[in-house]
Amino acid sequence: MAQIESEKLTELRDPLFVISTSLKIIKHQSADEKLNPEIKRIETALNKIERIMQ
Repeated sequence: MAQIESEKLTELRDPLFVISTSLKIIKHQSADEKLNPEIKRIETALNKIERIMQ
């Protein structure tokens, strides 16, 4: 059972890493202030998912 849970967490971490890395790239490349609220929403969602995983 623990192995299955561990595998599920690993499956979640890989896409979350891609999303968070992409988000960092977007933040550093974009000077468009209109994107800031959307970026904040994504960051909040990622933080919630990370807390759930822990």
